[in-house]
Amino acid sequence: MNINGIGATGYPAWQGARKAEGSAKGDFGANVKSTGNVVHIDPDAVFSIHHVKTGESANVYRADDFSEDNPVYLVKGTDINGNEYEQTVDVSKVNPNSCSYTEMLALNAHTGNKSDSNFMTMSILKDKMDGTSYHEKADYMAMAHELMNDMKTLGNWDGYLKYGKWINDILTFCKGKS
Repeated sequence: MNINGIGATGYPAWQGARKAEGSAKGDFGANVKSTGNVVHIDPDAVFSIHHVKTGESANVYRADDFSEDNPVYLVKGTDINGNEYEQTVDVSKVNPNSCSYTEMLALNAHTGNKSDSNFMTMSILKDKMDGTSYHEKADYMAMAHELMNDMKTLGNWDGYLKYGKWINDILTFCKGKS
């Protein structure tokens, strides 16, 4: 599924299994121009995301030495200043109560949360950060619980259960690693 049009209204753009129908195509994926930054969305990544408001992007890959005993991911992207970055994330060391968005993306991918609805969860969590950088720390569990309570208040039981499952997946992994 391709959700490029959503990015135009301020929500992040995401690239799923298909190649991006974007601006300039390279050997793979697409280069997308946003807020002056040119970012790369890679369909070969485990998870890719681009935030139109800040111009940031992240492509999450399993590291070459990845294994169940060594759950290390490589996150490559463009930062808020338009600079390319590369970050290694050992998800066994990520604390979802205080981590960066890039760390949370890797943890989200590791727990199997790569569907379209979980992409939207990550997009909404980024939106709740109110324009802060992908590299600033935040309490994603508190934000997810707020979203879950909002769904309960609205009577959106499907949304309530979806956020509950997402929280449970993250916390189950985090408790299992201690």
